[in-house]
Order: sequence, then structure tokens, then C-alpha cells
Amino acid sequence: MPLEILFAGNYEPDYNRTAVIRAGLLKLGHRVPEFPFKKKDAAAARRLRELSAAADFVFLPSFTHKEVAFVKEHAGGKRVVFDPLISRYMTKALDYANVWKYGLSALRARLSDRSSMAAADFVVTDTAAHLEWFHSNCGVPREKMGVLYIGNDFGSFFPGERPAGDGRFVAGFYGSLNPLQGVVKILEAAHLLRGREDILFRIVGDGFDYARARAYAAGKKLPNVDFAGRVPQAELRGKILGFDAALGIFGDTLKAGLVIPNKVYHYAACRKPVITRDTSAIRELFADGSDMLLTDGSPAALAAAVLRLKDDPALASRLAASAHDKVRAGYNETKVAETLLSFRGRC
Repeated sequence: MPLEILFAGNYEPDYNRTAVIRAGLLKLGHRVPEFPFKKKDAAAARRLRELSAAADFVFLPSFTHKEVAFVKEHAGGKRVVFDPLISRYMTKALDYANVWKYGLSALRARLSDRSSMAAADFVVTDTAAHLEWFHSNCGVPREKMGVLYIGNDFGSFFPGERPAGDGRFVAGFYGSLNPLQGVVKILEAAHLLRGREDILFRIVGDGFDYARARAYAAGKKLPNVDFAGRVPQAELRGKILGFDAALGIFGDTLKAGLVIPNKVYHYAACRKPVITRDTSAIRELFADGSDMLLTDGSPAALAAAVLRLKDDPALASRLAASAHDKVRAGYNETKVAETLLSFRGRC
């Protein structure tokens, strides 16, 4: 029997995590009415009551910390499932470090984490490592949480032919260049391989560390780095298909050790061999040497991994196929949605 899951809160409807879950629920035949709102006013409260009446439960997608209590209050007694994806405190005070971790802004972010998760009936996390952090640092009981891996929507990211290039081996990265991604480490690896005219490092995207990355590349006069800039979401798959090796995250932040980022699933779904930092989170799903090449995150180790894939096409193909098959079988959009629905008995 089809269910009705109401998506609500101040969320981005097209954000990858949200899009994967929605696509899976729809493919399973469920109804997904949506109510993205910004103002927590009487009109929003009234609309929430109306939409919640027919819902089996209400789902608050990523980054909706500030709306959880409001939704819970006006959802007519329906169960509320919250997908924080991040800790506001960790992001502000520890990842970007743009507020003092003992200051008032950090305290407010910490309270936002705790109050939002306390208000929800159930909290989903993107990895088991993240679940344990939320339990230890936000006081969320383990029995109130479940792991919902990000996975991939194979309607958007899937294998295809590699576009024609200039003959160089492309070690590619895409992202918003935030601290956990460690883009400057990728450029330091490029510097180590600057004499290899047959290898190109391609950076797709911009964001937090973009200016620093451009300055580093310019200062080192790197001939083997290409900044492709930001591309529309619809063009991202095409960029990934042009990679010969796909680069994940290499940052030293706490968050880098707790997540499996969107890009890793996208690379795997497009059947590209992945190099990324070795963390407890990534090892929840992927094994070093059989699914991906996992490194200590240093530029030297990254450069060595790029050379290894360049010199061993059979290994690159084997890793790409293994990671693709694992995501395709166990973490496609419908599997992700089924996992979300499996939590109904616990919330």
C-alpha cells in the first residue's frame, strides 16, 4: 500500500541527498508531497497541519535544524524524522572555524544541534561514524537513530563513454572546495607530479578554498592543473565521465573522517576508480585495494595513488567495477528509500 511522506522545512529540493531519497520513494510508488518554507508563521503552521493530516510521517531533509521543533508542534501528532546530515556546531566551529569554538555563536550552534534532534522522533545519519558522534556530542540516544547512507540516484549518475580528451590521464575532482575536501592537498600532489606531462589534475567547482587554490597553483606555476570552474548539475556527470581517476576528500577536519561525500557515490556510480582519504566512515562501505585506493591523505600518498592507477589500467578498471557494483546493488535510490521506510517501526 502506498505511503505518503511529507517533506517539510527550509530545505533545498534539489540538494543531492534530498533528491536521492525523493527519487527512491517515488520509484517505489509512494507519494511525496513537499512543503519547503522559510517563515515559521501562522500560515506555515496552518499549511503544515493540512498537509500532515494525510501523511504517514513527516520528513525534514538535510540542514533543516531550525524547523524541527516548529514542524513537530504543528504536524498534528505525526511522527517527525529528521535528517540533519551535518552538525551546525561542527561545521561552524570545527570545520570552517569561522566562529570561536568556545564562543557564543558556537554555543548557539551546539544548542541548535541538541534541540533539533531532541524535538524529532527519529534521526537519520549518513554514516555509523556520524551516528556515534551525534550520540556522544549531542546526547541523541542510539535507539533513536539509524544510518541512511547517501547512495546514488542512477537516473542522474551512471556509466557512459569517456569524452575525447587530449590524451592525458585526468585525475579529476569536483566539489565546493570546503575544508573537508582538502583541495590544496590535491594541488600539492599535482606539484609533486609537475614533470609528468601525461597527467592532468582537473578541478571542477569553486567555493570556500577556491581563491587559495588558484593562488597556490599560480604561485607554483603548475602546468598540469586545469580549473574548470562551477558547472550546472546537469553537466556534472559529463565532467566525471572525463576523469580517469576520481579524487574524493583529503582534508584533516573532524568532519572529513565522519562522512562518505556525495562525490564518492557519484564517481562509483559512473564507474570511475576512486582515490580518497582512509577513514572509518569510508571503510563502512568500501575496502582499500578492492573497491578504491585509500590513502593517508598526504599529497605524496595521493600522487603515488594517481601514478598507480595511471600505470595499471587493469587495477583501475577492477576498482571502478567493484565500487560501481556495490553502490548499484546496495545503495541505489530505491534501496536508500527502503532503508528510510524500514525505520518506521522504530520511530
